[in-house]
Amino acid sequence: MKINKILVAFIIVIVCSSLALSAAPKKKYAQLQFHKGDKFLTPQIGINSTAIPFGASFEYAVTENIGVGGTVMIWLWSDYGYKSSIIMPSLDAAYHFTQLKVDKLDLFAGASLGYAIYSSDWGNWNSGLSIDPFVAGRYWFSEKMAVSLKLNFGLVGDWSGVGGLLGVTFKI
Repeated sequence: MKINKILVAFIIVIVCSSLALSAAPKKKYAQLQFHKGDKFLTPQIGINSTAIPFGASFEYAVTENIGVGGTVMIWLWSDYGYKSSIIMPSLDAAYHFTQLKVDKLDLFAGASLGYAIYSSDWGNWNSGLSIDPFVAGRYWFSEKMAVSLKLNFGLVGDWSGVGGLLGVTFKI
């Protein structure tokens, strides 16, 4: 029930932000590109599992093509009266394909190194390291706001797998 409220609130924020910014003046691609020194904050929600993950990521543009940052994702669920959770902080590095010069689109790929912290009233599952390569993109609605989609492929860890994250990126 709590997850449904979070999902509804997230969708309302995306829709309201998009409507508010639709009347904003259009910016040229050069102003929306990934630039050294840029900072991005992306609240996001998972689109891949029964226990819908939510969290946020931060990225700093170290060069014209390379960004580093971190992500924290949280999964909360209940099965047969037992409550469980995973909190997964990770360090991220990404290469942005800025040479594509596609208007309003920022495509990038990279990898995350994280640690899944598992807690449950039931069972002994393991907490542990995870390595997740990803591909992602941002579509800019304005100079300061974009919608993002990230597809990650877990290679290592008990809590790895294929998943997707939908978010709203704010350039700060």
